[in-house]
Amino acid sequence: MNAKIKMNLTDEDKELLVETLLSQGYAYEVVDSELKDLEYELKPGYETKVRKLNGLLKKLHN
Repeated sequence: MNAKIKMNLTDEDKELLVETLLSQGYAYEVVDSELKDLEYELKPGYETKVRKLNGLLKKLHN
C-alpha cells in the first residue's frame, strides 16, 4: 500500500487515532509493517526514519 493519501487531520483527530491504535493493540503491527515496507524499498533518506521506527517499535513492545 504505497498510495499516499493527503488527509487534513486535526491534532485532536491524530490524538484519537493514536489512542485507538494503542488501545486496540494495532500500533505495534502498523509500525512493524511500515518498517518492513521501508526495508524492501531501500530508498535513500529512509535510514533515519527506519532508526526512529525501530526505536518506537521497541517502546511499543514493552
